Amino acid sequence: MANYQKINVEAKSLSNFKANSDIPAANAQTDRIDETWSGTNEQWWNWYTSLADNSKEPLNQETLIPLNEQVAPQLPSIKELQQELAEPYPISEEQIQQFQTDSYIRIKNILSPGSLSLLRQELKQLFYRHHKLDPNRKFSSMELMWQESDTVKEFVLSKRLGKLAANLLQVSSVRVYHDDFLCKEPGCGRTPWHYDGFHYPIASNNIGTFWIPLQLTPKAMGPLELAKGMELHKLVKEIPFDKFSQSHDHAIREMLQALDIQVDSEPFLLGEVSFQHCLNVHGAGANHTNEQRIAFGISYFENGSRVISSPTLISGDWQKFMPGIQPSEIISSPYNPIVYDLVD
Repeated sequence: MANYQKINVEAKSLSNFKANSDIPAANAQTDRIDETWSGTNEQWWNWYTSLADNSKEPLNQETLIPLNEQVAPQLPSIKELQQELAEPYPISEEQIQQFQTDSYIRIKNILSPGSLSLLRQELKQLFYRHHKLDPNRKFSSMELMWQESDTVKEFVLSKRLGKLAANLLQVSSVRVYHDDFLCKEPGCGRTPWHYDGFHYPIASNNIGTFWIPLQLTPKAMGPLELAKGMELHKLVKEIPFDKFSQSHDHAIREMLQALDIQVDSEPFLLGEVSFQHCLNVHGAGANHTNEQRIAFGISYFENGSRVISSPTLISGDWQKFMPGIQPSEIISSPYNPIVYDLVD
């Protein structure tokens, strides 16, 4: 703990961080975070990724790494996809305990190459239906895509993923929070260190997220960086959050190194996914390749959970994901259906 306290003091005195210009004007008036986010969720992602300290992983747009073209697998029919997603994925007690101790788990062959290719194709079509091509955009994001696509809906509401989430969280019933299309364009920088529970406006720790990469994801492409340990978030919680600079991300990285915390930043195989607890401390590397790094996130929470009493700007446009639900109320909007219930 002595090392951590020293790092915390040093982080406060750093003055060479880039000032943040992505935060909406209404949220830039003070250094407080206990206020409502005034922008869109896309603006939230632009602001949030700007908080990553890339000083130790500098990007050079002229030397992006070319990747070999991947062979496109045969796409499944909708019926074949439904059959795959209806089949339960076997998970052992040992794996459940590993998840509960480490705060995350990586599992291979959750989804077939064909289904992942179909999902990637569908997500890109949906995204570009709403967004123009922009060579200056480095991070592309979009949520609630399952509301617009029957194909995406098959994944988000699947019993295969819902039951697996419930088993790992050790709860009897789960609902969807929301989905995420997360695309790091070539040359996009890091995702800052964080734990999702700091962001979620949900008064429960029984929340987890599947991170599903939609291509082979080598280290150069920026896979997730998952710190091991369910209690690590307590140290991160004590580090002051600065909404204007990269000091928070820098301090967490220094703390992880000083305490010699094990970080899993291995490449992801096609079909391999991670499921991280909302208390897992994680980030993601920069995309040093000439290809898009596309991942799809799906977050589930324990049925019966409530909204926290006072959501902040850290939660972004949270009411977009649970319309009509107010602070302190039980979350049960049409956007948060039950996807698995042990009783059924």
